[in-house]
Amino acid sequence: MLGIFLQANTAAIDSTAMASEQSMRLIDILFKGGVVMIPLVILSLISIAFIISKFLFIRERSKMDSNLVNSVLDKVSLGQFDSANLMCDQANSSLGNVVKAGVSQIGKPIEYIEKALTVQSNIELSEMEDKMGYISMVSGIAPRIGFIGTILGVILIFYSISQSSDISIGTISAGLYQKMISSATGLIVGVVAFMGYHFLLTRIDQFSLNLQKEVLEFIKGLQKPVR
Repeated sequence: MLGIFLQANTAAIDSTAMASEQSMRLIDILFKGGVVMIPLVILSLISIAFIISKFLFIRERSKMDSNLVNSVLDKVSLGQFDSANLMCDQANSSLGNVVKAGVSQIGKPIEYIEKALTVQSNIELSEMEDKMGYISMVSGIAPRIGFIGTILGVILIFYSISQSSDISIGTISAGLYQKMISSATGLIVGVVAFMGYHFLLTRIDQFSLNLQKEVLEFIKGLQKPVR
């Protein structure tokens, strides 16, 4: 039993050491991409942070309570405007804010109510899209920085050749590492940012469509004749 335990323990240690060695190799390879890897790493962290934070914000604000509009209309029909506003606040969502803006204009012509709903809808959508330009910027800048790394790698190759007058794999390998790693990293960071940006836009577009439907239901409910 002791021998089996020692063998298992040795195997676990070897596995951990191998994983650590592979991780170190990956880090070493990335460092061979040259100085452009520093801004690429920073850009990747920025884009991931923005994507996650905006996703969480959009998910929270785009909650749709299918009963909210009807419940608010019921309160409004009974003249309980404070209760209607409280329901909108408790919804803690963009839909609640939009409906509350409409409730605040009840008693005025329908044009005022529609305008209030439209303005508040635009505000909510603008808040969701706020700072998303940074993600789009990363998707465009990262591949270009990677291309700069490629150019620097080519310069390094020719510089090494001019210094040693030796065209061999050993002479040009450092430049090739920098050229390929920086280009690949720049493209990966750009693709991730591009996908994140358009994924968030899709979520916002879907929410905008659902919001318009709820706003239309609210307006139609206000225009129903009181029996």
